[in-house]
Amino acid sequence: MFKSSISEAEKNFISYLPKTGLYYERNRNYSLDVQTKENTTSLLSPYIRYRAISEETILKKVIEYSGTKKAEKYIQEIFWRTYWKGWLEHKSDVYLDYINEKNKLLEEFKNKKYYLNAINANTNLSFFNEWIRDLKENGYLHNHIRMWFASIWIFTLKLPWQLGADFFMQNLLDGDPASNTLSWRWSAGIQTKGKNYLARKNNIEKYSNIKLKPNEILEEDAVPLIENKDYKISNLEISNISNNLDILNIIIPSDEINILKDLKIKKCNAFGGYPKEDYNDHNFSKKILHHIKNLVLSCYRDDDFYKNIDIETSFDNYYSDLDKWIVKKNIKIIHLPYVTQGNWKKIYKKIIKKYPSINFITFNRNYDINSWIYSKKGYFKFKQNIPEIIKNL
Repeated sequence: MFKSSISEAEKNFISYLPKTGLYYERNRNYSLDVQTKENTTSLLSPYIRYRAISEETILKKVIEYSGTKKAEKYIQEIFWRTYWKGWLEHKSDVYLDYINEKNKLLEEFKNKKYYLNAINANTNLSFFNEWIRDLKENGYLHNHIRMWFASIWIFTLKLPWQLGADFFMQNLLDGDPASNTLSWRWSAGIQTKGKNYLARKNNIEKYSNIKLKPNEILEEDAVPLIENKDYKISNLEISNISNNLDILNIIIPSDEINILKDLKIKKCNAFGGYPKEDYNDHNFSKKILHHIKNLVLSCYRDDDFYKNIDIETSFDNYYSDLDKWIVKKNIKIIHLPYVTQGNWKKIYKKIIKKYPSINFITFNRNYDINSWIYSKKGYFKFKQNIPEIIKNL
């Protein structure tokens, strides 16, 4: 379904541009186009997730092609991803608690039949089983299906939301720690406290090609889950702005694959890839790991921008290859693109601790800084500031 190629991502984006206006607004909630039976969305998320194509790049081209008014719904969807990332950076304990809770629950539920039935497509809901199979095979589900899935997992199947969020992260090619964790919390009713999302038979049948069987009964009256912990907002550590830096040596995390092109940095020493042994917040499928690896390699191999840039990549022997790179280049200063919640936070800590004599300089994209200042509260507050963010693109 997805080719792990930067050229494929760009081709898909260009072909979808004409649909970012009225078509997207009218059809985005349908899992498939009613007439053509094709996907209604741009299918760019497996590339945006690793910033092979950045949110800012997409926004600029969509606005240039369709305008902000015509493409309002599509633009807002891109900003949801940005908002979730900023919100979780301000309340990082939410993610850390989720990781700890899901690890405990995985141990607790590893032999429980109703959990194993769910993840192995063996529930009494045939359409839900089909979603499970699609997710495992393609690494993707339409956003509306993800909402129905989460609701059914939590309220009909009575399974912990943390295990559902983990199952998504194990299988989604576009699995993003912020969007995934907070969307599951939202469905459960603990992100927006007291307001849960309930999958309803008539809604599923309206927006998909599914007809529920008489014995496939959903819990449509469940009350929201309760969370007794309040998370405090923490200030972000923003020390350097991307366009004010003279970058000579850079480690490129797999969450920021195309940052050199985005920042127009044509002369530097770069080291990319990811350390397989520490890329383990979740038990990622081989499909996901292959997708990331191939996306990294295709970006630096196929894009003309990188032809004259000295980039080394590593996956299986990341730390030893990084050590050789540092010695070979006699590196004293390394720039690190800011990374959000997920595997790369701990990877950075490990690298910095290993090389105390090197000066590591973390820097932020302007786009993130200009967006995240509005991400401390609800999305409605954030949405009011979208025109201001767009001015600064």
